[in-house]
Amino acid sequence: MTVGARIFVALNFIILGLSFIATTAVLYYEFGVDSSFGANAGTDWTALAAYYSHLFVFFPTFGILALIALYVPACILVDLYWKYVPNGKVRFLIGYMVVILLALVAGSILGGGGGRLKSMFEIKPGVLELDRGEPTGCAQSGGACQRAPVVSSLASVRAEAKKRSGMSKFVRDCAPDPLIGDHPERNAKRYCFVTRSLVDAENCCKAQERFSATLSKMYQEDENRAITGLAHRYLLPFKVFFLLLVFTIAILLVIRHKTLETHYEAYLSKLQRGVLIGAAAMLVWPLMNLAFLQSSGLLYGTGHASVYRDVSPVILAAYVLWALLLVFYFFKSYDQADRDFENVGRMAGVVGSLVAAANYQTIIDYAVRVAGSGATFWTLGGIFLIVLVAFFFVVLQPKRKPMVEIKIDK
Repeated sequence: MTVGARIFVALNFIILGLSFIATTAVLYYEFGVDSSFGANAGTDWTALAAYYSHLFVFFPTFGILALIALYVPACILVDLYWKYVPNGKVRFLIGYMVVILLALVAGSILGGGGGRLKSMFEIKPGVLELDRGEPTGCAQSGGACQRAPVVSSLASVRAEAKKRSGMSKFVRDCAPDPLIGDHPERNAKRYCFVTRSLVDAENCCKAQERFSATLSKMYQEDENRAITGLAHRYLLPFKVFFLLLVFTIAILLVIRHKTLETHYEAYLSKLQRGVLIGAAAMLVWPLMNLAFLQSSGLLYGTGHASVYRDVSPVILAAYVLWALLLVFYFFKSYDQADRDFENVGRMAGVVGSLVAAANYQTIIDYAVRVAGSGATFWTLGGIFLIVLVAFFFVVLQPKRKPMVEIKIDK
C-alpha cells in the first residue's frame, strides 16, 4: 500500500476520533467538573451520558474501536481505487465529496436549533437546577405535580432503569388510533416519570407535553444555552460522516472482494479481522439509539411526529443485514482445516439475527438496562473492557494455534 493512502486515512480517522472525544469531554466539563448538576436529585452528569448513550458513550468507545479496526481495510480501499479501478481517482474523490455533503446536510437537519424538541444537555446545568416543576415547588412540598422538575424526572428514569430490564411498559401511547376507539391501556394508571405518580395515559401525555415545552422555553433565551449543545451541534456532522463512511467502506470492500484477493493477499488476514470487529462494534450504535428512543418516550412522550423515531427500526435492520453481508464475505478461512469453523460462524450469524428479530423488544429493554439510561459504573466499565479486548485483537493480531494431530500406534 502507498504511504499516501495510509496518511489520508489516518488524518480522516484522527479528526473523527478527536471529535468523538471532544463532545463527551465538553459534557463532562460542563455538567460534571464545572457544576453540581443533579446533586439535589441524587444523580450527576452520568445520567445525561447514559440517557444519550448513542451520542456520548458509543462514539468515544465503540466508535473509536471501529476506526481502529477499519484502518487497514480503509487504507486498502483507498489504495485499490488509486491503482486498480478504472478512473478510480475521480470516482473516489466524487464519492468522498458526496459523503461529506450528505453528512453536512443530515447533521444540519438533525442538529439545527429550530427543532421542536430540545435535549436536556442543550440547557445550562444551572438553569435546569432552577426548575421547580409545575406548580412551582410541588416536588419539595410533597404535593401532586402536573410536571415534576426536569432534573428530578431524569433522575427518576435513571434510578428505575437501573433496577429493571427495560422500561417499555411505562411508555404510554400518546397518539391513539382514532378508528380503534378507547383502549383499556389508556385508562390504566401507571407510574409517570414526569409527574412522579400513578396516572392514566392522557394525564401522563399532557405532563410530557409540558416537559417538552419547558425545555423549549428555556432554550429560547440565548444565555440559557449550554456549551455542550453547541459542541454537539457543530460536531454532529462528523458523527454522521463516520456512520456513512463506515457503511460505505464495507459495502465497497464487498463489491471489490475479488480484486482484494488478487492484489492484497498479504493483507487478507488483517482485512478480515478488521472488518468483522468493526462491524460488530457498529451494531452497538443502533441498539443504543433505540434504547435512547425508549427512554425518550418516558420523558417527552410519543405524541409528537418524529421521522427519526420512525426510521430507527429500519436503521437497525439495515445494519443487521449489512453485518450479515460482511460475515458471509469476510468470515472465511484460507486454511482448509478451518473451513468447518467458518461455516459454523456464518450459521451462528444467521441464527443470531433470527433470534434478535424474534425478540426485538426484549433486546431493546436490555439495551436500556445495560447501555442506556440504566447503565451503571459496572456496565459502563464492562463496555470499556470489551473495547480494550477488541483493541487487543485488532492491534496485536493474535493467531489461533494450529491443531496438533495425535497419532496412536496400533
